[in-house]
Amino acid sequence: MSHAAYSTEDFLADESFQSFVFASDPEAVRFWQRWALQHPAKQGEFDEAVAVLQLLASRQPQPMPEAVKHEELAKLWKTMRPPVAPARARPALRTARAPKRARRWAMALAASAVLLLAGLGLWRRPAPAAAWARYATRPGEHRQVVLPDGSRVVLNASSALRLAPAWQPGQAREVWLAGEAYFNVRHTAPAGLQAVATAPPDVKFVVHAGALDVAVLGTRFNVFSRVGKTRVVLSTGQIQLSHRRAGSLEQVLLRPGELVEYNEAAPRAPLVKRTVKPAFYSAWTEGQLNFDDTSVAEIVALLEDNYGLRITLGNPALARQKLTGSVPSYDLDVLLNAVGKSLDVKVRRQGNRVWFD
Repeated sequence: MSHAAYSTEDFLADESFQSFVFASDPEAVRFWQRWALQHPAKQGEFDEAVAVLQLLASRQPQPMPEAVKHEELAKLWKTMRPPVAPARARPALRTARAPKRARRWAMALAASAVLLLAGLGLWRRPAPAAAWARYATRPGEHRQVVLPDGSRVVLNASSALRLAPAWQPGQAREVWLAGEAYFNVRHTAPAGLQAVATAPPDVKFVVHAGALDVAVLGTRFNVFSRVGKTRVVLSTGQIQLSHRRAGSLEQVLLRPGELVEYNEAAPRAPLVKRTVKPAFYSAWTEGQLNFDDTSVAEIVALLEDNYGLRITLGNPALARQKLTGSVPSYDLDVLLNAVGKSLDVKVRRQGNRVWFD
């Protein structure tokens, strides 16, 4: 079945979707984050399934009389337990995909879990898709966004941001990012509260980017989150960076001038901080692209992501070369020619196809 035809129950029964919700598979996290941004019409069912799975996985169960809990769970199990099929000979060949009948029971069980939780008052349906605000940019475009709390965001090209249209007092300020953005977050916590690590959740501002959660109080920082990589650079203030993996939570505190990068090719590697010049990584907001011993392979990926290009290197060895310097990004042809001259190659362009020969 196509994901575009999924119901809430289909999302709940999808193992990849479960891995996304519990952040146990970086590839699933990346896929479903992008999928949600590309399919706004399915946001209602999508968010509903996320809410149910998060509730089921909560480490702090909602209070409920033990007798009621056991009675209702027993009813659910008795009702949803599929009938026992008569014994039959085992087939000679078996596929990894579960039989349709088993999948139907799994989806029915998930649907009943939704109804049970709702009936017991443990879960409320999340806001419908129309309640989400979405901002996106086309290739080569920048966009400035003012958030409900007065915080400001600059979206880089080919990026998307999703959030609730209004943040109520006492409610966490959360956004979901796919692409790259520079954040200037307004400090809404009490004046004496400056340490993000000890702040209550309802005063934090959180950016969900790939496998990382970026929590701040009021600060300026840059987040890059595209296929295979998430990078966070802090300009001012503090950042509490969280990464959930294999059932454990890793947290790192960033101070101004520090960078942390997460690579999906090494999902078990610890988050490591290093000192950088933050202005180097936010120069794109002022029409500049900065390279610091950056491989041509990384530059090609950046140009393809930001400008929607398809780039071919005439000599594969070019991918291993590295460049250092700054080039203007406001004019694509000027940018491509600057890269071509640095590599001492000719540049050809036809629409969104580019060749470095």
